[in-house]
Amino acid sequence: MFTLVTDRSKYFRVKRGQCAKEIENVFDFPVNGRAFSGAIVVIGEKNLVRYTAKVGDTYRTVALKFGTDEDRLKSINGNKPVYPTCKLFVPK
Repeated sequence: MFTLVTDRSKYFRVKRGQCAKEIENVFDFPVNGRAFSGAIVVIGEKNLVRYTAKVGDTYRTVALKFGTDEDRLKSINGNKPVYPTCKLFVPK
């Protein structure tokens, strides 16, 4: 037999009544709609910055602004549409 040892700080079990935005605010990490009661969310990169999109922003313009890859930015944010006041997570 073996014992599975995990780093508990990387995982979070969603409790009844919690929503994705709540979890994102606490952990500063995108949940991408995986927040249903009982789900386990893997908390990944801690070096993310929250950015509020402005008029005319796209994944490409935000990626150029922060010097990161457009595809990586899309994957971190679950490829959700970008619109003014939309909150995006951008790697530092």
